[in-house]
Amino acid sequence: MWKFFIADKSGTSLDASLGLSDKPTLITESLKTTEAHWQSADITTATTTVIITANPNESILLTDIIITLSKKVAASTIIVRFSDGTNTVNLFTLDGATDPFQFSHSFQGGIKGWKEANLQVVTNEATTVSVLVGYVHLTSKTTKTYSVWNAER
Repeated sequence: MWKFFIADKSGTSLDASLGLSDKPTLITESLKTTEAHWQSADITTATTTVIITANPNESILLTDIIITLSKKVAASTIIVRFSDGTNTVNLFTLDGATDPFQFSHSFQGGIKGWKEANLQVVTNEATTVSVLVGYVHLTSKTTKTYSVWNAER
């Protein structure tokens, strides 16, 4: 009989538990589970609101988003975007002129921004919007400049 285990550099074995088959199963967690943060904002004016600020030389990975518009406002739009002050990319635009709504999405693969790009929500009319965003800060080692990020998307 062979006995083995998977360990980190210090020799500490990785976590294993009995799985659904009643056999030892390696327990894994994603970066989104172990390093996730969240931020929320209530927006009531026509403005650009920075929801998440990227750390210097780092970027943001979005994991989840919920947007709730509690009442329709004629000609209103809600834009979710990444911007570093020089480059701006709209992720999506929601129409707030028709009906109140709730939009939610879990980004299974995550949506990464580029170096020092903040997540912003832009409203063009005085609305009543609530935003909740799940995210992870990515280190400078995995962060790309805008030109590299833009070429790869």
